[in-house]
Amino acid sequence: MRAVSGFIRPAFLALVLALPAVKSAMALNIAVKGVVESNCFVSVSTGDTSLSTDGGNVMLGDLGEHCNESAGYTVVLSSNNGGALVDASGNKIPYTISYDQVDGRPLSEPQVINRLDPQTDLRTGSILLSLPRQTVRHGGFFSDTVTITVRAR
Repeated sequence: MRAVSGFIRPAFLALVLALPAVKSAMALNIAVKGVVESNCFVSVSTGDTSLSTDGGNVMLGDLGEHCNESAGYTVVLSSNNGGALVDASGNKIPYTISYDQVDGRPLSEPQVINRLDPQTDLRTGSILLSLPRQTVRHGGFFSDTVTITVRAR
């Protein structure tokens, strides 16, 4: 047994010396980066609208706005005809618009609503067009295009 024991000790010692030296722990960092694209859009649901010869209010529809930009976004309401309904002869019927913070304002200049926070769910509200009383005197087809823009700040 002594012969075996004498053989094991040198073999064990040789094995230990053959092992590479134990190195200290090493750390590796992996940078994880990504971009979440800004997603801003507007939607509108409209019905048939007709003007009364008495003027008054006309519901244009419901507006939906969404923008996930962390710095917020703006909503801009503008008119092709400077806030007037116009017929083929150039007759004009001025109107005002109401939506959220814009309350009964003409669209002779764009109206801007600043949203300071992102809107990740669809935010909805009604758009109301108001005509001055008794200004609709001419018969005919009157029109305008209201443009609603939602853009990241």
